[in-house]
Amino acid sequence: MKINPLLKTLFLTTVIFSLISCKEERAEIGRPAPALATFDLQGNKTELSRWRGKPTLLNFWSETCGACIAELKQLEELSLRYPDKLHIVAVNIDGEKADTQGIVEKYAIRLPVVKDQLKITGERYQIIGTPTSVLLDQEGILQAKYEGLIPHSALQELFTRN
Repeated sequence: MKINPLLKTLFLTTVIFSLISCKEERAEIGRPAPALATFDLQGNKTELSRWRGKPTLLNFWSETCGACIAELKQLEELSLRYPDKLHIVAVNIDGEKADTQGIVEKYAIRLPVVKDQLKITGERYQIIGTPTSVLLDQEGILQAKYEGLIPHSALQELFTRN
């Protein structure tokens, strides 16, 4: 089968352009947060702009991590007590095959939950274990990263500072 040279050139140009236009995004303190490559539990693409206007805590968690579930419940309690202080977004990193909806229902998690189905967001934020959280200011600039459980004093400060 002979391939049309024009189609071959068009295809190669498209592939090369795609590779050139793909930039590697990495989270860095003091820089704008990388874009999310996540979907909500209804399958809709999510973007950070959805939570702009006040600081946002992205809490990366796994369904097999007991500490993650405990931290999510604690974050949920604090967000109900201080509703105007901070957006909290629970980012599940278990991939597309995980039953995230089932876990959310089992533990009655009411925080916004998004799925990093292809694990791109976890890579952008250099998540090596769970729980891990990143704090963004109201403009989407990365302010802090907490690997492991957020220390109690830091957690209280997040919700009580002006």
